[in-house]
This record gives sequence, structure tokens and C-alpha cells, in this order.
Amino acid sequence: MKVGLVFGGRSVEHRVSVNSARTVAIGLRDAGHEVVPLGVADNGCWVEQELGEAALKGEIDSLTAADTEIRSSLRPLLDADVDVIFPVVHGTWGEDGTLQGLCEMLDLPYVGADVTASAISMDKLQCKRLLNDCGIPVVDYEAVTAPQMARSTADCLARLQRLQVPLFVKPSCGGSSAGVRRVERREDLEAAVEFALQFDDAVLVEKEIKGRELECSVLGDEEFEASAIGEIVPGNAFYDYEDKYLQDSAQLKMPAELPESVAEQMRDLAVRAFAAVGGGGMARVDFLMGQDEAIHVNEINTLPGFTRISMYPKLWQLSGLSLAGLVDRLVEIAVTRHRRRQRLDNTIKSWFASLGS
Repeated sequence: MKVGLVFGGRSVEHRVSVNSARTVAIGLRDAGHEVVPLGVADNGCWVEQELGEAALKGEIDSLTAADTEIRSSLRPLLDADVDVIFPVVHGTWGEDGTLQGLCEMLDLPYVGADVTASAISMDKLQCKRLLNDCGIPVVDYEAVTAPQMARSTADCLARLQRLQVPLFVKPSCGGSSAGVRRVERREDLEAAVEFALQFDDAVLVEKEIKGRELECSVLGDEEFEASAIGEIVPGNAFYDYEDKYLQDSAQLKMPAELPESVAEQMRDLAVRAFAAVGGGGMARVDFLMGQDEAIHVNEINTLPGFTRISMYPKLWQLSGLSLAGLVDRLVEIAVTRHRRRQRLDNTIKSWFASLGS
């Protein structure tokens, strides 16, 4: 198939996305697909295929376009004539349902979760509320918004008193730990909240779970499969942006050393969590396991990383699915889901037509 590989984007994860795209391109080509690079510059403008191909070859590390209106730069996408879109635009304007909505409007099959599941999973606050309502364990938290802080910082800080330090303060929407701070002293909490509010208008303040960080990859359409469990041992105080992409100091353990009963519990929770948000295609579900072995779903990442250190493809390789097999399966799911959606649309239109007759 002719696969449009969309990467780059306006978020702080632009360079991470470029790295992920290189890996996905290799897998797609090994699976026999034709790859059409559809790069998005750091200002949101779509770039010509030649520039995107240069990024995939490693000749450049980021995409830059001349200042112009984003809407006037869509021609590379509109003229690509691809069979399916494979988005690897991490973070906002890519992982949050916006790119998925564009594909829906253009009637293009696309890899990954749909608009609703992408938007919910990207918004940590809404995702936690939904998972909690579905009986899936999440870390205890409070939420603070920019308008609330503007009205009364004292009231916001008072509401956070019930959470014992250390605490993690993070933007509700975002990825790669951008804007996240670990707070050990309560007097540092206000500054951490104000810092996180520079990245999003809503902030989560979560109780620290002292224990282990574990991850599971999920794959499927109407039914989901879960991979082996991996573990991240941070090189820093926590698994922050520098630890993930700059220092290369974190350790990845695959598979994680866990009793099979615990691993199976995590796989079940990963599938249940992804189903709860209405997911499809792929996700990496992140867990925190305390010293008491209590398991909490931390996040659902609907466009997980595909860099050389990323857990999502590595865990599937460990589970017996090669990179080429994985991306090929994701393309197949995208096409199948699109056909199902078209059938539903045709049924709805036929029903309305019958009313008119």
C-alpha cells in the first residue's frame, strides 16, 4: 500500500516524532509498503516530500518551513494520493484527536485511535476520571486550572493539602514529561503548579507512588492483545524528558521481573483501560506499582514512541511480532476500521433517504 507517514508537528515532541518516523519508515518498507513522507514543520506548516525524505534519511533532525499560513501549506497532504495515513506526530496537534479529525474530514484511513479515544487519552484529567468511573485503579490526584489559580491561589493550595509530599505536578495535556516537576517540599508546590500551567490550562497534582514504572503495549481493533510487560528504571529522580531523550541513562528491562500472575493482571488492566476510552489500533499503557504491589494505570499513550529506545515496538518484538509485522498489522487495522466506518455512514444515509421516500 501507499502509506503517508505524517511526522514532526508543532509540539515540543517534534524531534522525538522525527526519530519515531525513521523507525516506522523502515518497518513499513520492510513490510512491502511504499512510504510517502508527509512532514509537518515546527510551525505547523506541511512541507514538501523532499524535505520529509531528508529527515527520514537522517540528513536533518527537524523540519522548518518559511513563515506562512498553515491552511495554505496543506497541498503536500492533499496531493499525496495515499491509501492510508500513519501518524507519528506525538503530543498536541497530532496525538490529541486533531490530526485524526482532519483524516476523518478527508475520508482517509489512519493508523491508531479515533478522535474521541485520542482526545480523552491525551487529556490526563479526563482520562483519569473515565478510568476511575470504570473501576480501573488510578493514582490519587487533584486538579488545578488556570482560572482557579487566578481566582484564589490560596484556595487551590489548601485543596492540595490532603495529598502528602512528595508529589508530581504535570500538565493535563502533554507528553514526554514536558512541564513535569517532582515536589518534595510543600513550599515549592505553588511554583511547580505555575510552571506546569505554562504548558496547559489544567494541571494534575498526583501522589508519588514509590515503586516501579511498568509498561504494556496493546494492539487490536474490536478485540485487543497485550504484550509482555517492560520496566523502566529511571536514571534521574524520575523518568523526565532529559532521561528519556537526552541522557540515555534510563534502563529498560524486558521482560520485567514479575510473577506471572502480576504480569497477567497488568495485561488485563491494559486491555480494559484501552477499551474504556474506546481505543483502537495501538496504545502503550503505563503503570505504577507501589511497594505494596498495588497497581495503578498512570497513562494511556495512543501514539507511543517508535524511537530506538521506545518500549512499544520493543515489547512486541519480545512478544514475537517484528517491527515490519507490527506496522503492517496497524495499517491493516486502519483500513478495516475505515471500511467499517464507511458501511455505518452508508447505513445512516440510506435510513434517512428511506424516511424521505
